[in-house]
Amino acid sequence: MLSEKRINFIFSIVALVLMWGVWVLAHIAVKNEYIIPSFQDVVINIGENLSSLQFWNAFARTLGRTLYAWGVAFLCAVGLVSIGIFSAKFRRLLAPFISVLRTLPTMAITLMLLIWTNPRIAPVYVTFLMLFPLMYSQLLTAYGEIDPSLVQMITVYKVRRRDRLLKVYIPLMMPAVLSQMGANLSLSLKVMISAEVLAGTFRSIGGMMYDAAMYSRMDQMFSVTIMMLVTGGVLEYIFGRLTFLTARWRGKNSKKRRRAND
Repeated sequence: MLSEKRINFIFSIVALVLMWGVWVLAHIAVKNEYIIPSFQDVVINIGENLSSLQFWNAFARTLGRTLYAWGVAFLCAVGLVSIGIFSAKFRRLLAPFISVLRTLPTMAITLMLLIWTNPRIAPVYVTFLMLFPLMYSQLLTAYGEIDPSLVQMITVYKVRRRDRLLKVYIPLMMPAVLSQMGANLSLSLKVMISAEVLAGTFRSIGGMMYDAAMYSRMDQMFSVTIMMLVTGGVLEYIFGRLTFLTARWRGKNSKKRRRAND
């Protein structure tokens, strides 16, 4: 019997082959390089981008902005959730603001931020405003999944708030949090590139896509899109592996408890 991982891998390969086949058939049917470029031209363009200093400069700037916005959003979410864990009134006060941020239209907020800031900074704010309410909700959900009897017990025994947070809440929330970090980072990269396109950010992946659209360089558009899809997938995979750290940590702790009980 094949393992679940191998089955998923096989289905992923089949899906990629099917998408490639649709692309090739669409190119043959349309017969227009300005609408759907050939697979060979896109591969050649990917090679040109990989050897281009301009591409790596744009990639580094976009990735740097993405990591910065993602990191600030995560720290703000952790800080506010840490306060909200011990104050239901604070959570109720913050709830309307989170709802407003969650429903903000990306295009509208980008255009407003362009008036208030500049094309380099605006995408960072847009990405932060998109990620922060998502991360905040995920952290609150992770806290809500903690066993209520455990929360009640440490409250009855008057465990210090610092110890509750660092020794109980955070360790129990970490598996759920880490499982979402890769997906959040991949999403932040997509949001950042979209905001850069809308803002016309110079020297960025979004700027390259904007220029490719303006000059009908569909081979460049396809190649940059594919490269960013791969980048997002790699980031999501790397951060997804962090869940093994919590699994190993929890496994060690359970072994220690068994030995203590014995």
